[in-house]
Amino acid sequence: MFRITRAAILSCAAIVGLVSPVAADSPAPIDAPAEFAELRAQFESMTRAQWEEAGYIANPPVCISSPAGGMGVHAVNPTLAGAQFGSGDVDAANPPVLLVDATQTRVIGLEWESAESAGAFTLFGQTAPLLPGHPGIPTPHYMLHAYFRTNGQVLFAEFDPELTCPAMPNAAAPQPSGGGGWLVVTGVAFVALAAASMGKRRSN
Repeated sequence: MFRITRAAILSCAAIVGLVSPVAADSPAPIDAPAEFAELRAQFESMTRAQWEEAGYIANPPVCISSPAGGMGVHAVNPTLAGAQFGSGDVDAANPPVLLVDATQTRVIGLEWESAESAGAFTLFGQTAPLLPGHPGIPTPHYMLHAYFRTNGQVLFAEFDPELTCPAMPNAAAPQPSGGGGWLVVTGVAFVALAAASMGKRRSN
């Protein structure tokens, strides 16, 4: 069974705030495709005890936010992350990451990710954007975030502008100049890579 080490947790917490400038245009919510609506019904009703029983771990339990909005707390399933990230065999029905609110009592969205070498993936009619590398994952990688919205809608975007997180001291990160539309890349991806790496070592 995969165990997230203390070093990995501290590494994640240390790189929670990396960045680039805010995108000029924010995507708008859309009516959720039928297959996404079914997935939402499955995960949105989960309690913390239920998603933890399903193998999702909120570690570190940090709510990610930025001037563009929030991501919430990332609860990672190390087994799913390890199987999907490197292979690019992204499974729509089994998201490796749940996005949960700051109190960790409500699932507010879902996330999928894969390595650049695996190629871009498309889910629910959305092609995952390629994000730049950052500590933990130095090379570009694909990530697709889907936030639950009212009236059966979904927001496919890196951040939900309607989502906020409690203030966290010393969480601000410098915003570099230059092009690009990305704001924050979290240390959760580091956990996914660690899961994949440790899983491979244990299977050898």
